[in-house]
Amino acid sequence: MAKLDLKSAISKNVKSSLNNAFSSTENIKQHIVVLDELRSWIPEPTEEENKQLELNIVANGCRDALTLWETTQHEIDPDSTNPDEPAYVLVDGHNRYRICKARNISFNIQLMDFADLKSVKDFMIDLQLGRRNLTPQQIHYFRGLRYLNEKNQKGRYDRIEDEKPTAEAKVAKAKATSTAEKLAQEYNVGKNTIIRDSEFAAGVERLAPDLKKKVLSGAVKVDKGALQKVGKMPSEAAIASIEELESLAIGNQNKTETPVAEKKSTAKAKAQLELTGFMENLLSGKPLTRARLDQLILKANVLKELL
Repeated sequence: MAKLDLKSAISKNVKSSLNNAFSSTENIKQHIVVLDELRSWIPEPTEEENKQLELNIVANGCRDALTLWETTQHEIDPDSTNPDEPAYVLVDGHNRYRICKARNISFNIQLMDFADLKSVKDFMIDLQLGRRNLTPQQIHYFRGLRYLNEKNQKGRYDRIEDEKPTAEAKVAKAKATSTAEKLAQEYNVGKNTIIRDSEFAAGVERLAPDLKKKVLSGAVKVDKGALQKVGKMPSEAAIASIEELESLAIGNQNKTETPVAEKKSTAKAKAQLELTGFMENLLSGKPLTRARLDQLILKANVLKELL
């Protein structure tokens, strides 16, 4: 009789544990947090791809577990009134989650522990770069995001042009170089490719959501150089059209070229003034020597190069 009671007690405890685990899992599912910042990194499936994914899930269920970051409200919202409350951030499976919610289909979850949001971003970027169906634009974008993510984590060491480099700026530039070199080795590309990818990614981040989706999917063709130029500019309102993007890029180029044109104009005026003064000096009656003639020719050639 005692054995039967023991067996019954064990059975009750197992059932209770399973029920508690199920309740805990279901509770987590009801409190999944989707961060717009992370969702925007997920390539939008084409209409055909989305339809096929939905058909597969309806027919076979959601076979792959959704990946969640188990953290606290403070990590995702420093101003949260409940900083220690658990938070479960969706990391992988955004499209599956959307379909399951809309169709009321059950799904499994996998909890993962990350040190911080930066670690989550690194994981997501590597996950996306591991996919086989990325467009060239998406590859440039994710490699560039990885660089920007690493760079900003170390303390924002953007290049400052036309300023005398300080000791701090030199250290910052060295860090940026080391980050680019590290990622270049990791992705088997050149260091300059990583830098250009980061400028491209910064430009893409300036685009309005709909335009960004079209550019990354390849549906809309855009000059990569224009995005790189815009990526170097101070952040402003979202760019909603290709025309606006090109206008900003051209405007920035003109601003960059203006000081060069001004310097050339100043140098030309100076050379012209020196040549005129030297010729007047020659015509004043002083003897014409070979050395003075050589000086005249030299000053004339300087002005000729500037015309």
